[in-house]
Amino acid sequence: MNQKEMFDNACWIDCESGDIAPIFIKRFNAEKGEKAEITICGLGFFELEINGRRVGNDLLVPAASNYSRRDMSKWSYPLFDKMSFRTYVMQYNITDYLIDGENRLKVMLGTGYYHQNMRQAEGNVDYGTPKLCYIIRKSSGNVISDSSTLCHKGYFLRNNLYFGEFQDLTAVPKENEFRESREIPAPETDFYYNIAPSDKITETIENIRFMGEYGGSKFYDIGINTVGRAVMKCNVPGCRFTVDYAEEIGGAENFGIHFSRDRFKDDFISDGITAEYSSKFSWQGFRYLKVTGDAEPVRVEVIHSDCPVTSSFECDNENLNWLYNTFIHTQLCNMHSGVPSDCPHRERLGYTGDGQLCCEAAMLTLDSRSFYRKWLYDILDCQCKESGHIQHTAPAMGGGGGPCGWGGAVVEVPYVYYKMYGDTDVLREFYPAILKFFDYLDSRSDFGLVSREEPGGWCLGDWLPPTPIQVPESLVNSCLYVGFLKKAAEIARIIGKSEDIPGLLEKAEKVSAAVNAAYYSFQQRAYCGDINGASSLALAAGIAGEDVAEKVIAKYKALGQFDTGIIATEALIGFLFSAGESQLAVDLLANDKDVSFSHMRKSGATTLWENWNGQSSRNHPMFGAVTKYLFKEILGIKQSDDSAGYKKIIIAPAFVKSINYAKGHITTEQGVIAVEYRKAGKSVTVNINSESPAEVTFVCAGYTETFTGEKEITLEIDE
Repeated sequence: MNQKEMFDNACWIDCESGDIAPIFIKRFNAEKGEKAEITICGLGFFELEINGRRVGNDLLVPAASNYSRRDMSKWSYPLFDKMSFRTYVMQYNITDYLIDGENRLKVMLGTGYYHQNMRQAEGNVDYGTPKLCYIIRKSSGNVISDSSTLCHKGYFLRNNLYFGEFQDLTAVPKENEFRESREIPAPETDFYYNIAPSDKITETIENIRFMGEYGGSKFYDIGINTVGRAVMKCNVPGCRFTVDYAEEIGGAENFGIHFSRDRFKDDFISDGITAEYSSKFSWQGFRYLKVTGDAEPVRVEVIHSDCPVTSSFECDNENLNWLYNTFIHTQLCNMHSGVPSDCPHRERLGYTGDGQLCCEAAMLTLDSRSFYRKWLYDILDCQCKESGHIQHTAPAMGGGGGPCGWGGAVVEVPYVYYKMYGDTDVLREFYPAILKFFDYLDSRSDFGLVSREEPGGWCLGDWLPPTPIQVPESLVNSCLYVGFLKKAAEIARIIGKSEDIPGLLEKAEKVSAAVNAAYYSFQQRAYCGDINGASSLALAAGIAGEDVAEKVIAKYKALGQFDTGIIATEALIGFLFSAGESQLAVDLLANDKDVSFSHMRKSGATTLWENWNGQSSRNHPMFGAVTKYLFKEILGIKQSDDSAGYKKIIIAPAFVKSINYAKGHITTEQGVIAVEYRKAGKSVTVNINSESPAEVTFVCAGYTETFTGEKEITLEIDE
């Protein structure tokens, strides 16, 4: 919608261009019980009250997006792409908030992603200063934002998503200090009603362990690495106190050892009246608190997008149970404002690489359909309308990545979304963008290999194997390109574009031939010596032959641990399960060596790490993409190749010697599908419970049976 369609005659307003957390007040007349609805957008984030009552329990709204045009030429990796823009708008029924006579609307703004002028890691990504527009539609007459809405700069001395907040509660303005607001031009953008689940307080943690004092500060451990904010108590008027956040400490003197100090913190000056103090428009990723000043934590509020867990998994392997539970927690820590982030502290950006890797695992385990539907639009908005280039972050906020492992999200995420939910409209909407992206990849190819990206930017292949990256970028990107071309051919068949299929498959053959010519060694039976799992990428793309498969299997049986980055790890595990090497796949997932999930667990991790050795961020979900195989392979909950939305269900557990018991469920569009099995010698009893009306076909060890509803099956297996 345009400005007029969304807001009628309402004006965009601000207080002064430099204000970071202004407060707006509007008094209006109404009748108690009359139907009333407010359409409102406060950029970057807003908090709304009517007659002193907070409207709703949404936090950090509206959802972040590619808001509007800005200068990207001075970014760390300059961009000149022509993208599309959208801004999300919230709507609330406020009938029950109104009283007879004079009513009072109050809105406070925060900077959010919109006014990001302090963090310079990616360059200047700022859209502008906070601004507001609203319209109250009610039967006794509309109320709109204009200069008659009073404003004040507020009481925040700092308000920043990355650097936290500084609230001076002694400076909370009185209403007689407010003045008329300033009418400003509307942003050049398209407006949409918010579709993503808002952030909420999903949990409170009150068991906060006092660790001791050091250097005049008190230290606390909340027992788990998480996201949100500390709620503080301070009874001393005029007391300044600071809350520093860190996910890891190397002794009290090295608080926040992984990242820049003086960054992840909140400051307050108490008024001696306010019962509790906490941030309003930011969150932190942390486990530890450092409190300086006469204050103490009351509780921690865990905050992330409202995407309930809709799955379960347990088995008799502690490492696999830890992987499931820790992926869930890590993924939720990285879901804010409709964006799946890489980490919840240092970058907080919707990296298309991390996002496409984890999307299937997240959709399998969480109620995240509307969350990913919104992120799909971010990806689409961030495609250059001329070249077809896809950004490394969506919404576009800079950052490094690569053409396929990141930009390929324009293929992977809509395809996975379709398979999970059966939504062919998404495929039709994205198909032109996919073809345009392929044109872009062709324009960045040399000798048939995808070998470069934008001038001055990154061109990553894989990322963060346990040793320095040696696998060539063009091998990784070209293997991924082949896989995307094959998926595009399948999409073409589904949406009735069969005439495109021969050309897509022919191009896949040409790129495959280029990969073989450049990187395959007949003597080694490997691609690039299989450094960093290079051969697994070729196998996953269907490029490599049986000789390579045998060599890869033998290698990892001998190695017994990962040597792969974020892309090759998922490719390796997927290949092993598809090749019938389920025992080896499970052995790698559960291995107890140095490069393993077990190493994270035994090191006390409560979230997945960015690096296998934990040297950087301790809250990155990307390696957890393999969590999907706990359901698809160990429990065996699948769907047929020609199915989407779980309308044709297949249960085919991959029984392995190291697992004697497994139980879990997922929640599909058709209902819950649960599987449990126990072994007794060579006998295994499988209990299946499907709430779906669709038929379920159980396939295992030469046994096949089709049924609906519940079923118990006992059979002999020879592992």
